[in-house]
Amino acid sequence: MTYEPQYLYICVVTIVFVCQSVVSIAKFEDYTNGDHSEELDTLYDRKNHFLPTFLPTPSNITYNRGEEAVLQCAIENRGTRTIVWRRASDPNPLTIGMDTYIGDSRFKVIHKKHSLEWNLHISDVTPEDSGVYECQVSAKRRHIRQNVMLTVQALPRKEAPEKSTSKPEISIHGTLFVERGDTLRLTCNATGSEYPPDAIDWFKDGDKIKNNDRVTLSSDVSLSDRTISSTLSIKRGNMTDAGTYICRTPGNLVTSAKVNILNTGTNNEKRESVDMTAGPSRSGNSCLRGSEPSRRLLLAMILLTIVCFRGKNFISKHSS
Repeated sequence: MTYEPQYLYICVVTIVFVCQSVVSIAKFEDYTNGDHSEELDTLYDRKNHFLPTFLPTPSNITYNRGEEAVLQCAIENRGTRTIVWRRASDPNPLTIGMDTYIGDSRFKVIHKKHSLEWNLHISDVTPEDSGVYECQVSAKRRHIRQNVMLTVQALPRKEAPEKSTSKPEISIHGTLFVERGDTLRLTCNATGSEYPPDAIDWFKDGDKIKNNDRVTLSSDVSLSDRTISSTLSIKRGNMTDAGTYICRTPGNLVTSAKVNILNTGTNNEKRESVDMTAGPSRSGNSCLRGSEPSRRLLLAMILLTIVCFRGKNFISKHSS
């Protein structure tokens, strides 16, 4: 008879422990399946230190009717996440990755391998294309997004006012984020009031840029458009090529662009591989999110209760 109280005490303690475990797991399931799931995703991203980050690109751009608009989107630490473009006023995507999901062939995404840029190109733009566009990084439970405002002017360049009253202007465009070893290419366009400017000069860090074995300067003049175009190409870009590039005409038309040289080609590949392996590991380590462990523990508790009471009867029978 002395063994029966001890046996019952052990059974009761074990049953209470199992019950507490079941309740704790149930609360954890409610937490992860409820409104707190986004908090857990954020904690997971912080743990892996690979949060997607947008790099600075123009957020307000203007084009004339008929031109090709380029909406820039550059992002670091993308991993295996998908880039989605859509209009802010429409929940349906324009593009997902490199694929276009609308029937308008004017829309397409340009992305070079190992590049951080996923630019949306819209050819032959019209004023109806004006509006806010979103570049999104799709995640499991949320989206990281950046807006670009596109304005399309109604009159094309050739229908501009008379040449004598045209305002001189200058602009610069090109790839602002260049992987180390790739070619840096910038184009400067300058338009005069009546005639094209005589020339375009390039400067960096206060020094005039000249042709050499890595640097190539080329120009093209259009009399009908009163425009001169100069293209600067620098082969095998390195970290010293990063900085602010200035193009200037003799008439003191000046503009500039800041170029970033990225030394992340290898790191991006490593990060993508880490993200690919981190996804399954996360789901594997979070097996408690499912209901299967709860059912198993509940079954174990029922079986343990039956064993305890049968053991009690066995002890009582043999003790008597």
